[in-house]
Amino acid sequence: MKKLIVAVIITVVLIISAQTNPTKGEFVVWAKEKLKKESKNKYIDFGLDLLGDKLISSATTTHDYKFFSLYEVRVLNKQVKVIGVFDHFIPISKSDIK
Repeated sequence: MKKLIVAVIITVVLIISAQTNPTKGEFVVWAKEKLKKESKNKYIDFGLDLLGDKLISSATTTHDYKFFSLYEVRVLNKQVKVIGVFDHFIPISKSDIK
């Protein structure tokens, strides 16, 4: 009986995870808002409003694993990796590209 309950719980979690796996568009919006929040510069904010979606989208590679997604952004010799799961984004690494 315990195995059945565990199997049902895992199945439900996986279904919810698959249904709430964020898209690249949602990631772009999240990344743009995060950059605007960190910049605190009205000119950078204006530039992000004008060109941010296209710039972030073109610099982002998406790996969709159905239950979560991995986003890699390469900008200015830096690489940032972010996991998207349950409609949330979790930065996991930031490194310099050699």
